[in-house]
Amino acid sequence: MKTRRLVEKLTPIFIKIGRVAFLLGAFLFLTACATDDFTGSEEAARQANGDKAITFGFDVPASTRAGGADAATALGNHFIVYGEKGETSNAKYNDGNLVFPNYTVHYTASTAYTTTSNTKDWEYVGVTPISTSYVKMYDGSTTTNVTADAQTIKYWDYGATTYTFTAVSANKEDIENGRVVIQKNTTGAENVYQKGYTITLAKTGSDPYTYPQVDKLYFADRKVISTSSNADRNQENAYGGNVKFTFRNLVSQIRAGIYETIPGYDISEIKFFITGDNEAKVSTTSAFGAICPNNKIDNYEGTITVTYYSDTEGNENQPKVTQSVAAATDLVLGTNLSTVSTSSLLGTTASNPTWETAGGSFTKVFPQINNTTNLKLKCNYTLWNSVTHETITVEGATAEVPAEYLKWKPNFKYTYIFKISKNTNGQTGTGTTPAGLYPITFDAVEVVAEDGQAEYITTVSEPSITTFGVKAGKYTYNKNEYEAGSDIYATIMDGSSVVDFTLGTNVNVYKATTTDAANFPITEASVAESLAEIAGSTKKVTTELMNTDASTCFTAAPIKEATVPGEDGVNKAVKALKLTGVKATTATTALVVEYVKTAATYNTTSESHTFADAEALAAWEASNYNLYTDAAGQNHATSANNTEVTYYKRTSVSNVGVYAYKVIHVVAAP
Repeated sequence: MKTRRLVEKLTPIFIKIGRVAFLLGAFLFLTACATDDFTGSEEAARQANGDKAITFGFDVPASTRAGGADAATALGNHFIVYGEKGETSNAKYNDGNLVFPNYTVHYTASTAYTTTSNTKDWEYVGVTPISTSYVKMYDGSTTTNVTADAQTIKYWDYGATTYTFTAVSANKEDIENGRVVIQKNTTGAENVYQKGYTITLAKTGSDPYTYPQVDKLYFADRKVISTSSNADRNQENAYGGNVKFTFRNLVSQIRAGIYETIPGYDISEIKFFITGDNEAKVSTTSAFGAICPNNKIDNYEGTITVTYYSDTEGNENQPKVTQSVAAATDLVLGTNLSTVSTSSLLGTTASNPTWETAGGSFTKVFPQINNTTNLKLKCNYTLWNSVTHETITVEGATAEVPAEYLKWKPNFKYTYIFKISKNTNGQTGTGTTPAGLYPITFDAVEVVAEDGQAEYITTVSEPSITTFGVKAGKYTYNKNEYEAGSDIYATIMDGSSVVDFTLGTNVNVYKATTTDAANFPITEASVAESLAEIAGSTKKVTTELMNTDASTCFTAAPIKEATVPGEDGVNKAVKALKLTGVKATTATTALVVEYVKTAATYNTTSESHTFADAEALAAWEASNYNLYTDAAGQNHATSANNTEVTYYKRTSVSNVGVYAYKVIHVVAAP
């Protein structure tokens, strides 16, 4: 009886591996409810487990939940946990006392409640470590391998102030064969957020070598649980309650698509420059190519370092990944664009571009959260008229995407779409702490699919304009082009620099309208022509300035922002034009962003006229569309109460100027 009563006092601490976010292949879900944890009675627990009584209960064992086994499979049925407890008052910066020295935690279906340390099919007590050679700890001077000593049960210490947990998972065979060496860094050069992991990746065997499966590396968010959360240990992430991990897959994923909007022409061929030698060669592989820092995960050897975002960076405690191998210069992706021909033309909408890989699949790459280099696209393409079969070769079309939009983060997908246009616990503490020892146990893995996709649409022109949309705090993607209610951000690149513009001076927002959408569609080219034309009733495409609009097209007036939302909720420091709460356009309307690098100027002649009154002046101006009030021929005349007015008429172009345009279509929300 004494033994039985002791067992009844052992109540596990859950480390619930809570939100494992996957963006690789199919998303996996666990439908575990909050009521799974500490919702039953002690007696219910006894009944569920026969005579294996424990001091907490569940009405339904979590192993019956459909998603648990799938989630465990994604992690290879194991993870390695490092845990320490602190005894200082600072929950973020304690040195800690070791509790879990890289314990292996293993999943076996239908084993929940068979021990006090296993409530939802995850067990660490008595589990044989995955490796005693390739799982290590490093304290800044000494490296210690995991030992083969028995993994023993752990209990919450209410005399401590905090517990801190981190965890990692990798392909078991890779670890056992030394292709993945896991080193937990137990001291931080700067602070506790530096106490992450160094992972060494290496090939084994002989040609053909076996390389590590990088896309099977997962890192959990750093989890800190403070004694201040002791109010209800029945809650997750409460002292004495469930520790809920969030695992994130190591890799990022990228893809590129292209479409065109050139009236009267299709694009029947496209080739890209890749630049190991100063842009001097066209890709001979017919693959999509661009200047862009990158590291693909295939056949990778080197080290990766994982630390954690600090409390001053945003995304606190999420893993931050860097790799040792210098980034490649050329980004060469799929060859699907090589099929563009007169029988298989380039896509014509943002929602249905031609992808560089069949079906728009993604390429797996390493994160590059510290990237400072822009993406530079350069291509040649052939315009083809399907009626006359006329062709026009366009060479050296370019676009540039800001470095801030290339800071790839773990577990996120990034889409880059290029638009070609003409412009192209015994009581271990004191006081009210609970009596008894409360074992630490591990709950089933919960897998949550994050909507971690970011899509950028860039005009292929010089200067170039990159836009993206955000709605309800998330990036919008796969729209033609944006969904009503979104906030749209436009960043302008002039060469390799982000333009610091002035709204109303060198950047303007217009609403464009066409009288004949079939024959005179709204494109970058038609808008440019409309703005350059003299006013008159014969114009098919007209524009209306919307720089101060807060109701017709937007819910707030356009503004310049110094930061833009990040795909992960952390702002990026990049200047952009913000269009707030865009409203749906129609078949005959669109929004337009204009950047004026250099305004056009004209040679003009002057003439003076005298009018009896303002009404006579207005009537005369209404019938004379080609009048300007300045010698450069830039500002159209407007009515004024003057009896004598000097006007200017254009005679020839002095300077054509440099402009960039981005036409934006907005569809009604579904």
